[in-house]
Amino acid sequence: MRLAVLSQSARIYSQIAQREGFNVLAVDGFVDADTRQAAQQVYRWPGLREQDAGDHLAALFEVLDAFAPDAVLVGSGFEANEAGYEALFARYTLLGNRPETVGRVKTPSWLKACCDVHQVPSPPIAATRPSTGQWLYKQAGQCGGHHVQHWQAASEMLANGYWQALQPGQAVGLLFLAHGQTVTLIGVHALRQHAEGYAYAGATRLYDDALYRAANKLLQTLVPALGLVGINSIDAIWHAHVLHVIEVNPRLSASMRLYADLPLIQAHIACCQHGRLPLLSQPSAYASHCIVYARQEVEVSHLTFPDWLEDRPSGGTIAAGQPICSLYAEGYSDQEVLLALRDKKTRLETLWGTYVCNRIEFNIH
Repeated sequence: MRLAVLSQSARIYSQIAQREGFNVLAVDGFVDADTRQAAQQVYRWPGLREQDAGDHLAALFEVLDAFAPDAVLVGSGFEANEAGYEALFARYTLLGNRPETVGRVKTPSWLKACCDVHQVPSPPIAATRPSTGQWLYKQAGQCGGHHVQHWQAASEMLANGYWQALQPGQAVGLLFLAHGQTVTLIGVHALRQHAEGYAYAGATRLYDDALYRAANKLLQTLVPALGLVGINSIDAIWHAHVLHVIEVNPRLSASMRLYADLPLIQAHIACCQHGRLPLLSQPSAYASHCIVYARQEVEVSHLTFPDWLEDRPSGGTIAAGQPICSLYAEGYSDQEVLLALRDKKTRLETLWGTYVCNRIEFNIH
């Protein structure tokens, strides 16, 4: 089966699909060295990073037509490009959510109303600037957390901007399979955020019975009303043994890295094509991945990338605020995983030197 995988970073989906025996075209915003190794063909498409792909769709379709995929899978990059997603859905066999479903769940007011109707906790939202309290200013339809600001810092009001009350607690993600009224939890993980903001910086697999019970209850209550299909994820806040829904991600999730030993692409396809939710065994090991960001501009030619790094860039210049690479570790406890990540950080500091590492945010806490 020939799969085209489209995402700002298609590496992990391509690697899982390759291991499962699929022939992969990776359409990616970066096309790093690992993605090149994980796919039979790669195409760097700027529309995945610009969030406004109208001028680039013809070039994308030319590449997809030449590859002639049996199916298309989508990760991040189309959240703010509804027209592009609709065109993709109309032209190819896209295994994922319908455009109208994506549009609904990515509309903050619709999702908030849905949570309220089903008595699922979710922070208040506002269309106009609040006068008191702690709020976050966000842009509807965006992804990755780069767009999130404390409301006092929001200097420019955008047409798709809105405010969401700041909910204290631990940021977590719920990865799940869905089809109609049926939903299966794959895993729960802590979300790692950029030290200087809310950008996604990785995740750590969690094992907490109370959290898993709450996650299953939330999914069974809310997801049937969302109309989702296949692998999706929910961002939430875990506070005082209550989950508060922050956002729904109606697409493949980067957190799949934590569960990459499972046949996730096969499960997604079975769910989307045949309505089957296969049983997936729960991983026993602890795991964590973190994204290394550039604080200041970094020349890739100045860096050496060991084989144990992931998302290794293939060249060029990395601008401030952009990802450089990723670190991954597994172990029998949270502490063992944290020590392994810190060891890799120390090895990189030795390899790259103080000057370069002062320009980098490792996001290991």
